Amino acid sequence: MSAWGNKDDIASPGTVALAGLTVTGTGTFFANNYSVGNVIRIADAGGDAVVGAIANATSLTLVSNTELTSGTLTGKQYTVSEKPIYVIDTDTNITGSEVFGVSTAEQGVATANTNHAGWVRIADRYTDADGNIRQKTETLVAMSSISGDADDDTDLPDS
Repeated sequence: MSAWGNKDDIASPGTVALAGLTVTGTGTFFANNYSVGNVIRIADAGGDAVVGAIANATSLTLVSNTELTSGTLTGKQYTVSEKPIYVIDTDTNITGSEVFGVSTAEQGVATANTNHAGWVRIADRYTDADGNIRQKTETLVAMSSISGDADDDTDLPDS
């Protein structure tokens, strides 16, 4: 298992229920679409989690629920990506919601003015002493391409 991939959004059909570390899908294809180590974000769960095991098309288990604020949900939309997993389960200074897959089409276009394509942390927007809006960015993994553009055009518009 790689520590990251290049897919910002993998097809996520159906809905899911969350109970602790168990995710149960309705109309899902977990075993066909995902791999252990992918990162899942469930609507209203409060954060991201790493996939630890996939039993079949409708059942998977999370490594931990460190970033999640809700442990029980039903009928929720979800997205899956190949974000760097160390951000979710190891780095306590970064949350998955701050990490974006920046494609070359998004590079330098966003208000964050990212310098690299790849996995980028975009955090803390602030106004400096001269009244200029600034945003802190950090390249986590520089890559030539990210595929499967996530629904993040508010933060990272395409060129």
